[in-house]
Amino acid sequence: MTNPGASTYRIDQAKGNENSRLSNIFIEDGTYVRIKNLAIGYTVPKKLLQKVKIENLRIYFNVQNLWTITGYNGYDPEVGAYNQNVMLRGVDYARYPSQRIYTFGLNLNL
Repeated sequence: MTNPGASTYRIDQAKGNENSRLSNIFIEDGTYVRIKNLAIGYTVPKKLLQKVKIENLRIYFNVQNLWTITGYNGYDPEVGAYNQNVMLRGVDYARYPSQRIYTFGLNLNL
């Protein structure tokens, strides 16, 4: 090994097989804490609704993938498996991050 303190591998044209070999040099700590789903709702008391002739009123708010704490450098620490191949489980092929989804709602019965 010519440079043992290097942080990346040198591409070698003479040894093509070694250029794509899996190695532990690219392994990161993938631990994370995530708030996956947060739902908040409020049902208005029936006493208040009787005055405006509404039977039931519920207001709600939902967020998916609200917050993630991680030291992982990729898009998403929940990488899964590449093409459902169990031999490549946990290998990050730059999959898209989990999108954050907001939902607002109103249930109204007259």
